[in-house]
Amino acid sequence: MLGKYIGQMVELVYMDRAGHITQRQIRINSVRGGLIKASAGKDGAPRTFLEQGILAWRPILQKEGKLDYAK
Repeated sequence: MLGKYIGQMVELVYMDRAGHITQRQIRINSVRGGLIKASAGKDGAPRTFLEQGILAWRPILQKEGKLDYAK
């Protein structure tokens, strides 16, 4: 599902194992075996997400230094 967005920014709504729902902007580094490795936040901290926990997502386009959401 997200494999074609490796190296790109996406916004996702995610439910973790404890049932907490968050909305995040991440840069996808790899997708393998149901795990998504990404850089998140302004500091680019490494994060791992379970593909099954993704409730919704959309790509973020970058235009001239600004973020724009794909329609």
